[in-house]
Amino acid sequence: MSASRLLLSAEDIKTSAAPGLLLHDTHDLQQTSNLQYQTVLPPITFSPSPDITPASTDPPMELLDKPAGPSTRPPAFSTSATTTGSAAHHASAHAPIKTSTGIVEHLEGTDDWSMPTQVLDHPFFVPIGSGSMVQALRELDRRMQEAGHYHLITKKPKRTFVGRTVEPGQIGLLDFNGRPIIALDPGRYLNLSLTHSWHGICGVTDQLEFRGLTFAQVGQGECLVVLSPSNQIFCVRNGGFAAFGSEGRFRIVAVVDTLDLGDENAVREPATKEIIGWKKEIRTRIQAGGSGYGVEATVATFFNVPANNVLIVQQGDRLIELPAGQHVITNPNTTFRGFFSLSERQKTFETKPAYTVEGVPVILRVNLRFRIASPILLARHYNDAFTALENPAQSAVNAVVSRLSYQAFMKAKKLDGDIPDQGIVPWLETFKQECMQELTEQGAQYGVVIESFNVLDRRLEGDLGKDLERQAEAVLQNQIRATQIDLQNHIALETQRGQLRVAEIEAAKVRTQTDAQFYTRSKETDARAYEKLQLAKATAEASKLQADQDAANTVVLAEAERQRVELLAQAKRREIEQVTAAYAEMQGEHTPAIVMAQLDVDKHRALPPHTVYFAGGNGAGASSSAAALSTGYATALGATMAVKGN
Repeated sequence: MSASRLLLSAEDIKTSAAPGLLLHDTHDLQQTSNLQYQTVLPPITFSPSPDITPASTDPPMELLDKPAGPSTRPPAFSTSATTTGSAAHHASAHAPIKTSTGIVEHLEGTDDWSMPTQVLDHPFFVPIGSGSMVQALRELDRRMQEAGHYHLITKKPKRTFVGRTVEPGQIGLLDFNGRPIIALDPGRYLNLSLTHSWHGICGVTDQLEFRGLTFAQVGQGECLVVLSPSNQIFCVRNGGFAAFGSEGRFRIVAVVDTLDLGDENAVREPATKEIIGWKKEIRTRIQAGGSGYGVEATVATFFNVPANNVLIVQQGDRLIELPAGQHVITNPNTTFRGFFSLSERQKTFETKPAYTVEGVPVILRVNLRFRIASPILLARHYNDAFTALENPAQSAVNAVVSRLSYQAFMKAKKLDGDIPDQGIVPWLETFKQECMQELTEQGAQYGVVIESFNVLDRRLEGDLGKDLERQAEAVLQNQIRATQIDLQNHIALETQRGQLRVAEIEAAKVRTQTDAQFYTRSKETDARAYEKLQLAKATAEASKLQADQDAANTVVLAEAERQRVELLAQAKRREIEQVTAAYAEMQGEHTPAIVMAQLDVDKHRALPPHTVYFAGGNGAGASSSAAALSTGYATALGATMAVKGN
């Protein structure tokens, strides 16, 4: 059942047991929107004949190249500044999109992000453009008063000390005989009227449904899913609205995070189990009859398409390709067909048994690499590429295996070759070429390009196949053992050769070391002899220089000593002369005796210690000259001492 065919009354769409007030927070909205993923695949009625080529059986590709044509939708409201931004958003919402066939204009029934004309023409619907929610509510109040309805914004005066407080960023809610009254300006409001009742406070940016008044606002990356009084679903992204439903109300179905649709809504590729997109269905419960029985209906579907992937949707018998990005569908004529990845894919699988010439069943483990070139052509026949290639791959394997004998599969235990065999490569190459040729022809009919088809392993099936495999395994084991023995002998021979070579290298090494040691010792002996010779030469030269220096020093010292002696003699002579002259000048009879006494004292001092001295007296043999000299010397010495004493 589509949303456009549901006719609801005011009683059928009540979602709260409490009369009057319904606030939508994020938790409540997530409970409504986080539903189990459910894929809707419409039946395929198009079945072309096998002889039709892909180029002539793709009318959706031709339809995509045609623009949707100019829009006949009238402009949005321009009676207020709050509607100007919405009109601009509505005009630019249907931007051109890029598909695999080129850039085309917006296609009707896809990416319904803008508000429909029927909603914009509603007299009490004010979209939020470049203004704020408060401006939209004031504009809604003005329209309601001009249409003859009761005012929306309260006219109660603000009090100073008493009343309910409305803070900045909040809205006060009052009920007047089942009609909404709001308090926008911050302050205290005192309700003394019997016809008015206070119903709480909400935020300006909250989602609110109250007595027919609905307003909501979302930021970037969020989207509102709203049901109009005429049961028409529309989306509001990066904006908001304020509306009053006098005959039916605007109901907020869900708030969707378009950037993250949730892991539970991920769509995986059946063959590779990789995520190829996200699909989230927004469902709402519709009351059926008066029994309270509810029916869930899908009213909007959101998609997130990763890079290098595409989304295929269906309109009747026409398929439409949507590029990577965010998409939404609210039109019941457009249904989801599938996600397809344009990147390279690979799948490793086992084929079904294929029979050789002898009737032996063989199962191959193969690796298939492919990519989708035309998603629309593939979507007309299959939901994924591997399903389209599975049967052609099996057919190609059957065609090739049926022309081969089982011995071709038993030449090696593994296809990469445990035993060198020249027959393996031709068999694999032939198998790969024939299968690739047939698969390429089959895949081209569905818009799939085959990159490679490789055989990884094989095994024989059935009792006969097992017996043959055991026999071939025994032969193979014998071959392996023989090969191992040959290999061991070869290794032993090479080991002995290596050991001999090592011994030769070691002998050469010893000879080299001996020669090096002899050369080193010879050089060391020559160096020591040369060192001694040079040392002897240096010693002789030093001795000669030392002798020459000693001789020169002796001559110098002798000359110096001679000069010293001469100088001392001259000094002594001058001293004697001076003393003699001094003595000669002395007068007195005792002077010579004093001088002689001094001479005796000086002689005693000059003698060595412990010397026995025998002093002679004045004998008769003394000459008169000696006596005169002694007398004169003593006289001079006494005079000198007398002078010193004075």
